[in-house]
Amino acid sequence: MLRLAINSIPELAKLLGFLGNEQRLAILRAIGKEEKYAREISEELGISRPLVNIYIKQFEKLGLVEGRSQVSEETPYFRRYYKSVPFELVVSLEVIQKIKEE
Repeated sequence: MLRLAINSIPELAKLLGFLGNEQRLAILRAIGKEEKYAREISEELGISRPLVNIYIKQFEKLGLVEGRSQVSEETPYFRRYYKSVPFELVVSLEVIQKIKEE
């Protein structure tokens, strides 16, 4: 399980802001148990495919989502499947106090 390491208050605020979005959380939930490609996520959640792709790229950059490419004999011939990476984020007063001041 990935344990997110936070090194500064601005970094924590940015991560909490990112995860504090209902659509992003819905995407994580949608791909938590089985991998899906962007169109499936988009149709399931009623979120535009371009926005799903933007969020997925952000999740990948944070290490919270992994993608894999697959070639198919049916259209679309190339699909990229995504799955959430199990992670833990612990936020407590103790954790906040331990974060280094800048």
